[in-house]
Amino acid sequence: MQITNRINFRNVRGDFLGGLTAAVVALPKAKAIGIASGAGASAGLWGAILVGFFASLFGGTPSLISEPTGPMTVIVTAVIVATSASD
Repeated sequence: MQITNRINFRNVRGDFLGGLTAAVVALPKAKAIGIASGAGASAGLWGAILVGFFASLFGGTPSLISEPTGPMTVIVTAVIVATSASD
């Protein structure tokens, strides 16, 4: 069983341009989700960066696209409320 994706250096240019395009498209959405959850825009950006990194490292298919989604706002908000309520 292979844990990480196989890297093919013949596709570096296309992979870089595709990743850059996906990052530009996901940037406003990541910031909006961070703000909507109450964690702040920087938390949304870091969340999108980490999700993108781990999805690219452990993703199941070469065409996997991972981005911040609306349901993440609900989950992050619930986690923030739960941790602030316990303090």
